[in-house]
Amino acid sequence: MKILLQLISLTILTSASLSGQSELPKNLKQAVYYLEKDCPDSVKSKIKDIPEDSLIYAVYPFAKTEPYKNYKTISEWTSSENANPKITKYLDKKGIYDLHSEVLLYALKQYLMNKKINEKEILRKFIKHQKNLEKKNKIKFVTDSINGIYIPKDLDDCFREINSFWNDSTKVQIKNCEEGKFTGNTHMGFGMWMRNNWQLWGGSRLSKYFNDIGIHHPDDMSGIILVSYHRYLNNKEIKLQEQVKYYHDYWKKSKEEEFKRKEEEFSKYEVGDTIEFNYKNGYVSKEQEDKYDSDNCIAKGVITERNNLDFLIKVKILETCDKKGIIYYDNDGVLVYDPKTKRLSKPNKRVIKKIKVNKEQWFEYTDWENLE
Repeated sequence: MKILLQLISLTILTSASLSGQSELPKNLKQAVYYLEKDCPDSVKSKIKDIPEDSLIYAVYPFAKTEPYKNYKTISEWTSSENANPKITKYLDKKGIYDLHSEVLLYALKQYLMNKKINEKEILRKFIKHQKNLEKKNKIKFVTDSINGIYIPKDLDDCFREINSFWNDSTKVQIKNCEEGKFTGNTHMGFGMWMRNNWQLWGGSRLSKYFNDIGIHHPDDMSGIILVSYHRYLNNKEIKLQEQVKYYHDYWKKSKEEEFKRKEEEFSKYEVGDTIEFNYKNGYVSKEQEDKYDSDNCIAKGVITERNNLDFLIKVKILETCDKKGIIYYDNDGVLVYDPKTKRLSKPNKRVIKKIKVNKEQWFEYTDWENLE
């Protein structure tokens, strides 16, 4: 593990660049077809040859050598700050919450090996894998190790662990690097390693430590660790409360900006506009899905009413490509707060709602794309 972390540390003074793709896939098949075209032949060969349980090491950020460490598309799709919301939300809906990159790499390997994508089999495999991980992590908030990796208990423990990863020359390099540059350039390399391996996404005693001081997003947790470690090396005051307040203010401002963004987007949806459905809740049939994948399935509607308070639109369905209609609600993957247990859990019963041509229904405006 130390060798891997030393390799990650070599990226400290380099920054990641986005691939700049303009169209993003919205399901697993489209993602694989895109990656097959986008991925260099050398990387594809690596993916074909590497064992299934090591696929994550075939591409950025864990690949050790060029050109593999330079292929960043999958990381950019699945990392929180640059995520492709279509493919990540799609996998979330299918029940894959923590293994987005692994699913995409495995599906691409399967396609490269035999030119076939058995989506149900792939999803079933990773849902099972995810459940096995969940069983192992039942004691994750108190245990000192998860999946064989030591989990620090607080900031000071983070410093001790990081000191064991990096040699003196790397520490001097970090110490002499400007704070903002160091944290910015390590967020996607070592920062991602911390978020994944210290279980800041999945939950651990370290994430609980941050939750207890009012920090809940893994990116914020790793950001505080990196800033604090840099200040620790430079014998500066860490100013933890000031850092916590920065993130509290950031999220408050973000919520305000998000509301304004919704207001602006929603203003473009007027009564009488013709709109196109985006199928975010799945398909009524395999035929409908296949047609949609090949851009031959379009469901259209017309806005008949608006709810400005909740950003909802009432839509009359004009056409679909299946007589069964379209799915406008599916609670699969939805978590509901239980006041008795004070936990989020899945509903006891799965509910799928459909609507056919000439019927009206309230939708979130994001369910539709405005064609006007």
